[in-house]
Amino acid sequence: MNRLKQRGLTFLVLLTTAGMMTGCGGSSTPDLEKALAKTAEYEQKTVTSPASDSLGGEWTVIALARSGEKAEDNYFEKYRANLEKKLKEQDGILSENKYTEYSRAVLALCAIGEDPSEIGGYDIQKPLEDYETVVSQGLNGAVFALLALNAQDPQANKDGEIQKKYLDYILEQEKSDGGFSLDDNATEGDVDLTAMTLQCLEPYQEEENVKDTIDRGVEFLADAQDADGGYTAYGDKSSESVSQTIIALSTYGIDCNEDERFQKDGKGLYDTLMTYYQKDGSFSHTEDGDSDPMATDQAFCAMVAYERCQNKENSFYNMTDHR
Repeated sequence: MNRLKQRGLTFLVLLTTAGMMTGCGGSSTPDLEKALAKTAEYEQKTVTSPASDSLGGEWTVIALARSGEKAEDNYFEKYRANLEKKLKEQDGILSENKYTEYSRAVLALCAIGEDPSEIGGYDIQKPLEDYETVVSQGLNGAVFALLALNAQDPQANKDGEIQKKYLDYILEQEKSDGGFSLDDNATEGDVDLTAMTLQCLEPYQEEENVKDTIDRGVEFLADAQDADGGYTAYGDKSSESVSQTIIALSTYGIDCNEDERFQKDGKGLYDTLMTYYQKDGSFSHTEDGDSDPMATDQAFCAMVAYERCQNKENSFYNMTDHR
């Protein structure tokens, strides 16, 4: 069935059975279908010419491409053109030392069905084979390199030599509490990096040692929740930590709003995320804050991941079903 048609039928069922609301939080939580459509519209209005950048660019492209929402005419073509222009202006170099720039661009290209090995005459996947430079960014660098290298076809790519090297590095970073941290010297895990790490382990989940790591990571995320259902990370209670956790749980088919481990104060995680939702479809960083581009991008990704989980589609980063 055509995805847009299927989404329409799903929405009709929600209208008649759930009063346009979803989750254990009841009538105060905006419906996922409507909220996702509103956010997709907002993102395209505010990011009119997506660039190769962490804000105003690739995350918007990735989320939109992985959703069933309609993209404006030539939206993805604009992104590719902007990326090619940047590569030509910089002699094929997106960054000298932040190779997450390459990982993010590879993910965006895979999401829209483009070949990252041939963009304006450059292979932007190639730098991710430079293990030392990638891990010089720490765990974050390795996690996103592994996501990018596996995105096109996880089952075909996951056992490559460089992929296994990143996997071993990542698994070695686990803290005693089952979490992962951006700080190599930290003794405890943090929410955001634990959630991101779980996202990249999906292709290896049948391997016993990896499965155990995933299970411990999920329990860490459940235990780390505040009493009100949110997360405090880096001294701040923010929507981004909730978004990353939703993406991680959705990766493994765990319903973030219905799983009892993640229900706090009468709310599931989707309910909690929507406390940051603004009327125009954007999201705030903090509950009482204004619209924030990074928070909106991450929440957009989270809603798409959750919808894909509910529809039993490929996970957010398994892009074998790209546009």
